[in-house]
Amino acid sequence: MKPLKRVFCVLLAFLMAALMQPICFALREGPALQFHADGDFVILHLTDWHCDYPLPAVHKQLVLESVAEAKPDLVVLGGDLSEALPEDQPAAIKEICDIFVQAEIPFVITFGNHDYFHEYTIDEMFAFYQKFGGKYFIGTDEKPELFGCGTCSIPVYSNNSTRVAYNIYCFDSGCEVEDKGYESVHPDQIAWYREKAEALKNQNGGNYVPSVVFQHIIVQEIYDKLYPVAKAGSRKNVMQYDGKAYKLKKLPNLSNTKDGYIFEHPCPGYYNYGQLKAMSENGDVRAIFNGHDHYNSFTVEIDGVDIVNTPSVKPHNLRMKINWGSRVITLHEDGTYESEVLLGCDLAGKKGSQLISAGGVSRVGLFVVKIWKAIADFSLLFWKKVTHLIYKF
Repeated sequence: MKPLKRVFCVLLAFLMAALMQPICFALREGPALQFHADGDFVILHLTDWHCDYPLPAVHKQLVLESVAEAKPDLVVLGGDLSEALPEDQPAAIKEICDIFVQAEIPFVITFGNHDYFHEYTIDEMFAFYQKFGGKYFIGTDEKPELFGCGTCSIPVYSNNSTRVAYNIYCFDSGCEVEDKGYESVHPDQIAWYREKAEALKNQNGGNYVPSVVFQHIIVQEIYDKLYPVAKAGSRKNVMQYDGKAYKLKKLPNLSNTKDGYIFEHPCPGYYNYGQLKAMSENGDVRAIFNGHDHYNSFTVEIDGVDIVNTPSVKPHNLRMKINWGSRVITLHEDGTYESEVLLGCDLAGKKGSQLISAGGVSRVGLFVVKIWKAIADFSLLFWKKVTHLIYKF
């Protein structure tokens, strides 16, 4: 009987481990993400808050009204959030996390360059989000040896199965390269992405899983689409990137934009380690969403991948409030996606909005911004044609 007892105990242990695995997974990963019956999954991208502590009323109100309008299944915080004093930093992060915990919305963060400018390490900052976000903070530092902190992948499951229908990649794009510019997604992160994409492909019958990417700093190839290569010997209005030099004209090549505005020169990483090339070759990534450049809200397609800028949550001066807000991204279970900017000034005009009383914009200012936006939208078509001719020759 003793051998039979041993066999029975081993089988029982295996059975209990199998039964406990989903429970452990749920405790570690938080709420599972799944497409709705209509085939949609909604992400709200909120980036570049640059806020003090306590959280300014206008920041919080914009976030609350964006959440109410978008009704997201996931919130991605795009970095450069709290600029509180060191002694206030934990409380400031808790205040941010509380918004989504109370709303019971899963959220994640991709760190920005300013998130490195604290007395806390980036790992300690990440630990604050984990602590105060509880089960609703679903970001992980999936492979701690990778550059930065918080690089991870988040699966979104099909509505009626355990199949991963879409994958969300989050990258820490770092801070700055001394005396050169900004950091980029690093080679080890790109190698990790390739491994993850192949693993998902093998689980998906040999087909790559449709994916989107979130990171703070934009890819360097954006300059190939927006600005000409500088002539040899040029010094004035020239931007250097690891052996490449671009002439920063006042008007970028707007004919290469799908939508949105460009009100400042994009600020990509100095080094190009081949992130976009890797994702373009696989063909799984539909779009790379970034923040960092507060006044931009464009979409530019490069080698089959949309490069999409989300404007800042931080209120701008009156002229730049045309690009003040967040971005709503709707993933479709068929592998496509769509996105739109959720403008603060549009929210302020809705019934019940408290953005005006919070100090976001005055009624007169709201009227001015709407006029300015109408003019900008109308003139954009003209400038697209003009820049197409200028850059053609």
